[in-house]
Amino acid sequence: MLTHTFVSWLNRIAGPRTPLQTSLGGKPLSVRLERPVWQVEPSAISMLDCVWSVGDETIVLSIPHALAEALISAVQSGLALPSEPSRSLVLELALEPLLAPLENQIQQRLQLFRVGKAETRGPHIEFGIVYGSLKSKGRLFLFSPLDGPIPPAFQALGELFGQLPRETRKLSKELPIIVAGEIGTLRTTASLLRKTSAGDALLPDVMPFARGEITLTAGRVWTVADVAGNRLILRGPFRSVPRPLEYAHMTTPPEPQHPPSEADLDDIEVTLVFECGRWPITLRALKDIGEGHVFELGRPVDGPVDILANGRRIGGGDIVRIGDELGIRLRGGLGGHD
Repeated sequence: MLTHTFVSWLNRIAGPRTPLQTSLGGKPLSVRLERPVWQVEPSAISMLDCVWSVGDETIVLSIPHALAEALISAVQSGLALPSEPSRSLVLELALEPLLAPLENQIQQRLQLFRVGKAETRGPHIEFGIVYGSLKSKGRLFLFSPLDGPIPPAFQALGELFGQLPRETRKLSKELPIIVAGEIGTLRTTASLLRKTSAGDALLPDVMPFARGEITLTAGRVWTVADVAGNRLILRGPFRSVPRPLEYAHMTTPPEPQHPPSEADLDDIEVTLVFECGRWPITLRALKDIGEGHVFELGRPVDGPVDILANGRRIGGGDIVRIGDELGIRLRGGLGGHD
């Protein structure tokens, strides 16, 4: 079982951060911790296990054979990968600029005492390495047992990478988004929803459709469209919706807690949204569309509407005129069924 201490350390070291950047032998070196790997994943390329000693600890770092050759050639151009023990000595010398910050952090020397064919298996952290034009991946094998204390060298590694700025990853431009067409909204109570039945009419608080408009929403962004037959024509690009005030903390003394009564539940405020349609688009399209963009409704805009509460459809209705205003006549009861 993973301890809270281990999980905190892992989240700190494996979170999305900018890469650690330095240079070796006049070439730029970039190291980015990418992901923890729990299951054994065989490598498709030749790898070498670099076994390090740090005091009483042993650390295994597995790197591609091609990367080891590139690092050794940084010490002496044209030098082939030697046999042991020369291989460990030369590779440690090549990595000295990268090891120095970690050695300063733990106040101990990191010594590479063996480099050989990769045979280590087990949970590890995968990281991406870019050295000059060579792109590769390495593996830092985790200590054992995972439910024990964090070894000092791994603690120092977490602190070293934890100092790097966090990286904000962009969402895919092809992420699917739903645009909803709202003809109006009504703020009411739960008790009203229980009392409604087929044929009843609801008079929305806000009804842009009465002005020949439809509000198009996608999450917390929105825009206004003009109704033109069975088409909706945007007046402008989508913009953000101000968030309602959220009370994160109250300073008044707590009162005794009691289960809510039926009257309390009846007084819960519910916002009903009346929709005339929905359109799936991508995040890229949502960002690019603007004034004049057309959404095809595929039917008359004053046709059947869906009634939603908190994003869930709870009924349907038809647009009707009530005196000088427009309302929604229910096709059935509200509450998840028609």
